[in-house]
Amino acid sequence: MGGVVNIILYGLIGALAIGSLWGIFPFAVLAFFTFYGAAARVAKASDRLSSTLMEDEDLQAEALQHRVFALFHRRAIVGITNSRVVVVQRGLLGGFKMLDIQWKDLEDVTLEENVLPSLCGSNLKFKHSNKGTAQIEVKGVESDVASVIYSKSQSQEQAWEEKRRIRRIEEVRAAAGGVVVNSGPVPVAASQGAGGNRMLEEITKAKALLDAGAISDAEFQEMKAKILAAA
Repeated sequence: MGGVVNIILYGLIGALAIGSLWGIFPFAVLAFFTFYGAAARVAKASDRLSSTLMEDEDLQAEALQHRVFALFHRRAIVGITNSRVVVVQRGLLGGFKMLDIQWKDLEDVTLEENVLPSLCGSNLKFKHSNKGTAQIEVKGVESDVASVIYSKSQSQEQAWEEKRRIRRIEEVRAAAGGVVVNSGPVPVAASQGAGGNRMLEEITKAKALLDAGAISDAEFQEMKAKILAAA
């Protein structure tokens, strides 16, 4: 709806300007700077994004805001690389502000298609894993490119979540003394008393993994069955 509201507001300003001799000139200047030389400014925006990349970064996709979302300011440009998502917000009279989120810090990405998608495109939101860090939102991105950016961001989000899950499992295993999921039968202890203590210890370690979310209930039951079978 934001793009449609901007169009209506722009039209109202134009109508008021035309109805007033004093308003025609300022509105004409605004319209000139809004629409004249758009192609050249798109190229400059892309160059600005490229200039913010690090030496080893590979730009995989980029998109510029639709004009209807930036009738009163310069359009933002969003890009994704092999290491992060980057948004460049350019100042009206020059300068720019860069926002980025490393893939390892991305908690969630959402895609929302606007009404009149050919005119208003789609909105992208990137949520940082640090709750105190503001999310990045770019409204009115071309829908086809937004879908590509969303898909690649989802892949990175899931890949890093899997890395974090594996790391949590390894940390809990290390803290629990090295219990391994799907391990072979636990050797029988030399004496019945020692075997009972060992069995209880192994089950306790497996339960610690379950409580920490490192293994599922099914994996816990499988581990417990193997421990009991080896007793």
